[in-house]
Amino acid sequence: MRTHRLIALFGGLALLTATALPGRADPLTKINVSYSMTSDFLPALVAKDTGIFEKHGLDVTLSSLATTSLAPPALQAGSLQIASLSPPLLLLANDGGLDLVAVSNVAWLDKNDPHSSLITRTGLTVTKAQDLIGKRIGRPGINSAIDVLLKKWLLDRGIKLDQVTIVETPFNQMGDLLRAGQVDAVVALEPIMSRIIASGVGVKSVDFISEVNPRIAAAIFGATRDWANANRAHVHAFRDALTEAMAFMKSHPKETDEIQQKRLGFVATPADLALDLGPADFDFWIDALRQLKLLQQSADATKLILN
Repeated sequence: MRTHRLIALFGGLALLTATALPGRADPLTKINVSYSMTSDFLPALVAKDTGIFEKHGLDVTLSSLATTSLAPPALQAGSLQIASLSPPLLLLANDGGLDLVAVSNVAWLDKNDPHSSLITRTGLTVTKAQDLIGKRIGRPGINSAIDVLLKKWLLDRGIKLDQVTIVETPFNQMGDLLRAGQVDAVVALEPIMSRIIASGVGVKSVDFISEVNPRIAAAIFGATRDWANANRAHVHAFRDALTEAMAFMKSHPKETDEIQQKRLGFVATPADLALDLGPADFDFWIDALRQLKLLQQSADATKLILN
């Protein structure tokens, strides 16, 4: 009898001790997330490296993509649960048969805080779209946000797309191609834009993006609709972590710069960061893609954002 009471006593103490031990919280939810090598996605990097994701119950594995065009098939295959995308890429993926939704906005292209521009080779002056007729323009990614905006700007100003030559040009090659005269202009983002100008091989030209629309949702996180619907709590935790990370960035600029240098290899001021996204932001892209005759199916902006 005494033995039984001792066993019960020690068993109860063991249970109490185990309950009180640190590290016995609910297990973290594992999520694979991609980011692009721009400061737009810095909040996710900060959330990872400061433990903010873990605070929100998420074990996030981050991976960079050479191009965002790899994101839709990775989401569909399940190797990514949340991926860095642009609105036109999400729309084109869905038009091709996928079913993706935006789970969060990330960054805006804003006229009051421009982080991109048309850069022309030194000696070439471009003040309007007509000046580019017969010229060769480098831009990253076919059907990327920049590609769509450039073509829309030209069309809106009466320039036929066969009157210019638009070629795919990686950001890290833009300066060299301008120097060699292989392109007459490039569309660059920070910090590449400032580096090209500082090198003397190019000059800042037309801020055509602001002429198209003064404020555009340009970088988002997306997921498959099935995964997002089945994991709404995790999606909201992901957003909450990004919100906390952006607050951290404001109050800890030195630590943020260190994370950016480690992860991206440079330090640049991020674009206008904000997570809110509405149907009207997708309506702009839907209209632009239809103008370029890139959408074959109908698209309902109200169904493209997970609330």
